[in-house]
Amino acid sequence: MNDKEKKQKQIQLLQQNLRSIRQIVGWTAEQLGEKIGVTKQTIGDLENIKRPMNLTQYLAFRSILNDEITNNPERGNVLKQVIEILVDKGAELEEENYIEIKDTIDTVAASASKGKEGIQLTKLLVTLLSSPNTIRALSTIGIIISQSSTGIAKGLKNIK
Repeated sequence: MNDKEKKQKQIQLLQQNLRSIRQIVGWTAEQLGEKIGVTKQTIGDLENIKRPMNLTQYLAFRSILNDEITNNPERGNVLKQVIEILVDKGAELEEENYIEIKDTIDTVAASASKGKEGIQLTKLLVTLLSSPNTIRALSTIGIIISQSSTGIAKGLKNIK
């Protein structure tokens, strides 16, 4: 896959996961739209794949998500891991593995939308990603689950 194809795939993967990512951050569609200068309807259309995300939108989303990772450690840890798995490395996953991991992250996003955040959200992510099938899927893209010596979830670790 050349660089152009890889970037296009990342755009598609961000769009496919936009709702879950937004929920993990704790933004409404309206709040997300305001951050990049589009309407709530545009966010809804992108989340529901009614219109394709373009490169400019992708770059705007990545910019505000990177800011959130940097400025909000409560959610930033989980957000960084989710983006790395589903967007940055998602194209490397077999379809079956991608779907399993996406379903897991959708569950984490649903919990985030109900108010779970910080270390609770990180623990949930690591716990759900610790199933044998998910561990196997993540290992194919060089990611392993790691925990601190006290058992508190630290998150994911690259092994490549």
